[in-house]
Amino acid sequence: MMTFNARALVPTIAGFHDEILANQAACQTDVALRAHDRLISWLDEITADLHDEIEREQQFAAGKGTPTGDFIYEIYHRCTVFERRWIKEGPVSVLDEIHEDIICEGETCWVGLNYTVVPASELEGLAEIFDAIQSRTGIEFIAARV
Repeated sequence: MMTFNARALVPTIAGFHDEILANQAACQTDVALRAHDRLISWLDEITADLHDEIEREQQFAAGKGTPTGDFIYEIYHRCTVFERRWIKEGPVSVLDEIHEDIICEGETCWVGLNYTVVPASELEGLAEIFDAIQSRTGIEFIAARV
């Protein structure tokens, strides 16, 4: 994704939501059903985060026109909170959590766990939706087991 635009992503995510629900109706295995449910849940979180990002961008845009305001707006757009959470941190699993917070001496580190990706053949069409989401939003979803 070249230029982040939260407003443009809201209807894109909504379209995927509908596609996942339609695909889920044909699922026959518990794994595929759970993966679809979790992806819907993630998309709901993404939508909430996009709305937060729209508000945040408006706040920074209000300060434009001054050297400080222009600088802050430019820095903000280099990597938004949304991009850092959903894109830069790597894949998001719809089955097991593949990262965990480790706290040591007051510092928190986000650590990746060893995991295995569930084959596309077991996901009943969800792998294709993952690919479409990544190509249109930059967000990488996988179905992984720890």
